[in-house]
Amino acid sequence: MPSLPDAIVQAIQTRFAAVLDDKDALLAAVSCPTFKLRWLKDAGRRERVKELLRAECRHTTATAAQSPASVPTTSASRSEREFFTFEAESEDTYSAENEIMDYLRSAHDLQILDKFSNIKNIFLKYNTPTPSSAPVERLFSLGGLVLTPRRNRLSDKTFEKLLLMRYNHWFTHPTPLFH
Repeated sequence: MPSLPDAIVQAIQTRFAAVLDDKDALLAAVSCPTFKLRWLKDAGRRERVKELLRAECRHTTATAAQSPASVPTTSASRSEREFFTFEAESEDTYSAENEIMDYLRSAHDLQILDKFSNIKNIFLKYNTPTPSSAPVERLFSLGGLVLTPRRNRLSDKTFEKLLLMRYNHWFTHPTPLFH
């Protein structure tokens, strides 16, 4: 029989398997400097998440390259350009692998994102909440169903527990409670 902590971890992994394997959630966690890959213990899973980040970096770079750049260009004579050409550069001078490795070795504060523009864009994309009041309105609506005239003496803690239970049930079973 497994120990209690092992049973709890197994229950969490079973209950939240869909969230723990969700691409958006994984990219949100790995792009946050506080977490990076430190929360992943399995080496295979770490590599999978690193590959997700690498693919997203490439996608972000490709998207940025397709949009017209607003960088001012200066006209230099052909001889000046040739003078400063040392060797032929490959068109793919950006390396997602290098940026990711530098990012993973860097500090754990949010300011570090300023050094990694692609990681910062990924962080903003996957860690920005949606500006909608609908979830809050739903919560208040359910609060009205929990706090009825017969339940007017609920303590704050009991009310909060009942409300969260009702809200969680509503999200896991969105059908009406009574048919």
